[in-house]
Amino acid sequence: MSRTRLLSRIALWIGGPALLGLLLPLQRAWMPGQGSIGWALDLFAHWQPLYGAVWLIACMLGALRDRRWLLGLPLLALPWLTASPAAPRLEALPDLVVAVANVNIRQHDPDALLEWLQQKPANLVVLTELSPDYAAALAERRYGGFAHHALHPLASPPGLGVLSDRPLHNVRVLPDGLGALRIEADLDIDGRAVHLVAAHPKPPMATRKYRARDGLLRELASAAKTRPTIVAGDLNATPWSSALLGSDLRSLRRVSGWAPTYPSEARGWFGIGIDHVLVSSGFAGTHAERGPDIGSDHLPVRVGLRWQGE
Repeated sequence: MSRTRLLSRIALWIGGPALLGLLLPLQRAWMPGQGSIGWALDLFAHWQPLYGAVWLIACMLGALRDRRWLLGLPLLALPWLTASPAAPRLEALPDLVVAVANVNIRQHDPDALLEWLQQKPANLVVLTELSPDYAAALAERRYGGFAHHALHPLASPPGLGVLSDRPLHNVRVLPDGLGALRIEADLDIDGRAVHLVAAHPKPPMATRKYRARDGLLRELASAAKTRPTIVAGDLNATPWSSALLGSDLRSLRRVSGWAPTYPSEARGWFGIGIDHVLVSSGFAGTHAERGPDIGSDHLPVRVGLRWQGE
């Protein structure tokens, strides 16, 4: 077998699965349920940048024998086209800067997090996997200078916390029936009442957890139609997940990008982006960035928000 023919066969072997992977978000948006295999399909949908890279390689190898393979290059745009809707972007100073950090249940030292927040200040910080030891260390360090806080630490991953430089009102800790929690609170942003939800649904590795995660995001999206809302946390969903896709979710839009945040090894480049900030209509983003290694298996994210609604 000639070398060119062998490379063409390799292109077919790797190109087929890559193309199916690139098309999965369309299936997740149009048919999100899929019964007992829905969670598995959703996990495969996460890896759009990887599928794009493999598809590019397949096209280049295939074109060595048949230049018609180059007609497939426009499909490289699919990860951008199929990602969940992003909030509008403004070139302006933010009204509010929000950071999200999964601090890892096994981590007890917040110094790296607080050093980052000192260098890159935020008005609001959502912490997931907050342990009692980590919360106690934050208290010893005066919560990094944040005047207001709502912490619900646990000796297990559902622990949550919110640090804020603005008062938090009507704070509630709500379970989902599977052990996951969310913190809801109201805060004032320049005279405007905004509803905050800090969330960390269970990883959707089984049907019940998958449905609970998707159900939570749809519930929050429905509520966001009637009031300014910020949803932040480790959502265990990428921009191509059924939890963030679909016409019934368009009232919440991503401000965070889709760069990988988990796992944190190699700056996350071999992982997936599951830590997000979502906002209701009326908000625009001014910037979005990933933070440094803070001793967790996740990288934090930091975004700027500006109100542009009525």
